[in-house]
Amino acid sequence: MKADLAERIASDPDFQHLIKRRTGYGWMMAFIIIVVYFTFILLIAYNPQLLATKISAGSTISVGIAAGFLIIIFSFVMTGLYVHKANAQFDEITAKIKESHE
Repeated sequence: MKADLAERIASDPDFQHLIKRRTGYGWMMAFIIIVVYFTFILLIAYNPQLLATKISAGSTISVGIAAGFLIIIFSFVMTGLYVHKANAQFDEITAKIKESHE
């Protein structure tokens, strides 16, 4: 009986739509984060002087430290955006699929 239920859910157009949207959104978010990380790494490799520049005269904080901190904050924000979308939209579609197959 469980195999039959799994087949019915897998063939449900709402389920297929959910999988397509969730996968597409996940890949888009991953791509954005990878671009940000690799840009930072490429700056380290090819323009370390820029990252070594102090934020202001007399400051002990460099542009690289600030950029690294902002990348960490950016990662938290991106995670929050994904969780928000999952809770707001993906869970709604999941509940609809569960209701239709109970």
